[in-house]
Amino acid sequence: MRLRENTFTKIMTLIVLLLIPIIVLYTLSIRTSMDVIKEEMKSLKQKDVAFLASEIDRSVTTLSTLGYLLTEDIHIQQLQNLHLIESAYIRNDEKLRIIERLRLLNVSQRWDTQYSVLAPASKQLVSTNPYLSYDLDSVQEIYTPSWKYEEMIIQNIKHKRFVRHIVKPNSKVNDLEKAGIIVEISFPEEHLIRDLDTFKLAGKGDPFLVHKDGSVIRNRTSDKTMTDSIQQFLPGMTTESVTDGIIKVHGDDFLVTTAHLETLDWYLVDYVPLADILKPIVKSQILFYGSVTLLLVMSLLAGYLLYRNVQRPIGLLIRSVKRLQDGNYSARITANPKNEFTYLFHRFNDMAANTEQLIQKLYMEEIRTREANVKQLQSQINPHFLYNCFALIRSLARLDKKESVMKLAMHLSKYYRYTTRVEKPSATLKDELELIESYLEIQKFHIRHLSYEIDVPESMLALEIPRLLLQPLAENAVIHGIERFAGDGIITISGDSNDRYHTITIADNGVGVTEEGMRKLEMSVMNPPNDGTGCALWNIRQRIVYQFGSEASLTFRVRPEGGLAVSVTWPHNS
Repeated sequence: MRLRENTFTKIMTLIVLLLIPIIVLYTLSIRTSMDVIKEEMKSLKQKDVAFLASEIDRSVTTLSTLGYLLTEDIHIQQLQNLHLIESAYIRNDEKLRIIERLRLLNVSQRWDTQYSVLAPASKQLVSTNPYLSYDLDSVQEIYTPSWKYEEMIIQNIKHKRFVRHIVKPNSKVNDLEKAGIIVEISFPEEHLIRDLDTFKLAGKGDPFLVHKDGSVIRNRTSDKTMTDSIQQFLPGMTTESVTDGIIKVHGDDFLVTTAHLETLDWYLVDYVPLADILKPIVKSQILFYGSVTLLLVMSLLAGYLLYRNVQRPIGLLIRSVKRLQDGNYSARITANPKNEFTYLFHRFNDMAANTEQLIQKLYMEEIRTREANVKQLQSQINPHFLYNCFALIRSLARLDKKESVMKLAMHLSKYYRYTTRVEKPSATLKDELELIESYLEIQKFHIRHLSYEIDVPESMLALEIPRLLLQPLAENAVIHGIERFAGDGIITISGDSNDRYHTITIADNGVGVTEEGMRKLEMSVMNPPNDGTGCALWNIRQRIVYQFGSEASLTFRVRPEGGLAVSVTWPHNS
């Protein structure tokens, strides 16, 4: 059945065409929603990270401002002249006043900060850390006019701290021994870690601080492996090169947000897995595709039921009708679909059985007619051939060729013994070949330049074929091919068998036929004979078709080396 006529194909195509736009539209909608959510999350994360960065910058800026205020405080400046006061009580009281001032500043801030004031002229130190003592060399080792991440030793314990120094007057920054006042401000990394922990509790990120030299400050519950991987995607660590975006780490997508801490010249980095952000949409997407898959499975199930109960019976009925059309009247439908098609199948079988009976009756009548024609041909051909053989025997006897007479008489008796047996319409291929051999041996007495070869496999000799099927072909090869040929004539009879067909070929190297002659031969095989044409070839084809079916054939081929080859082909198990 052609595609445009196949109802099953139309229905399944319609189902697919209905599902495709739904899937495409939903996929586009999901993709748009994901893009919008990504942009919204990116914007929110930027605001959150920027807010935390501004809070840290504000706190650090406040510390720097307080440091400058300390250098301008007249009471703090008195520290550089403290050694000029003779009274130890007054000197101590002045230092206590300065320490109290520093402590008040520290208490007013969000972070616990260490303030230290050094006066190189008086070699005095005032600090919120009571364990520190005046040590200008240590200050010179870590001196930095801007905030710097340093390792400092406090109470014989190493601490990581951010430190900055402010010198009064500013012209003495390169000669600290002559400076009036040196203010050292420092705070531990713990304050930043606490801010990162607080920020992490409020969201799903994992923030950390990173410097362009590779230093990293993580929150307490940070994933070190992930922060190291994220850090690799931040090369250069400059304000121009660091950008927000989505990166892929270990096969997963992460939204990375950064902010520059201008006061510390560090970068605040936060990342969050996109899978966590898009989890509700992904869940909805899974539910949709699951529903579509279920719908598709149900559609396929419905299609299968339609195919099994409708399309397959229709196809079976169509194939059976085609078999009838091709001449196979034994076609029957054995399926039982247990629906409306059962009635159609029974009626089809009844119709086919009745048709086959009528055809069989016609075939039997036709075969009887053909057998009568064969017997009539035998009665017409045999007397003429017999007269020629008797004339030849008489000539040989006059020449006193007893051996030739005996040989000719033997072959003639075999020939007529075979042709006069009409009780059985078929014979083995071996018997037919023996008849042809006797016929050719007789013809060799008439045609001296005639010879022949028979090459048929042993496995084919027992095959049953119609009687006197091949002898007319051999006779045509002698009369029309070799008899008018001036050279040495040879007739070759060969057999071949493959998986489907048996073939017997009778070939000669005689005068051959022209293209016009070949067309006449092919027409004589296909068209019924009339008064102006012979009936031998047409009769041969009709007999093999009646016995072996429509696949049997009689074909002609002009040989390149000269002459004509005639092939009789019939299928196995016919």
